[in-house]
Amino acid sequence: MCYWIIILEKSKTQMESGRGFGGSATRRIPNGKSLEQGDTAQGNNNGMSNGHGYVVLRNRLTALVVDDDRICRTCEKALLESYGVDTQAVENGRDAVDLFASGASFNLVLMAKVLPVMNGLEATRQIRAMGIRSKILAVTAAAYERERRAFLEAGADEFIEKPLTPQILVPILLELDNN
Repeated sequence: MCYWIIILEKSKTQMESGRGFGGSATRRIPNGKSLEQGDTAQGNNNGMSNGHGYVVLRNRLTALVVDDDRICRTCEKALLESYGVDTQAVENGRDAVDLFASGASFNLVLMAKVLPVMNGLEATRQIRAMGIRSKILAVTAAAYERERRAFLEAGADEFIEKPLTPQILVPILLELDNN
């Protein structure tokens, strides 16, 4: 976890906005291997890297981090915000479900499994039962096959083992930005 805090502190953000064209956020991470020359986890970033480790999101993206661990929640929120993603965080599944029920919407949800009040599996089921189509990433420390299957059956789109890294996150953000 501390590694990502150091990486985020060493990285640089450039924000641009202007009348009539909205805005964009660019994030330079001091780990060229993950983002330079289109080298992402999917191997292609659809031209959104300038070859120097920059990621430009053309649209405003929103995310919800659902994790009871304060350090994980803070690091995941900071990582998303470092790419210009408007991010909210809650510490249990009930709060996540209540946010959606109140009309909030997010492009991306990072959902932990072990949560107080309502676990991540049940929260994912209830969010999907409301007809919500946000991309839900199950982010967990335990990457057992039965957990992966349970999360996918509950409605998660992807299952990711912690820690969430730029190599995993950037292609997902680019995919959401292109849709």
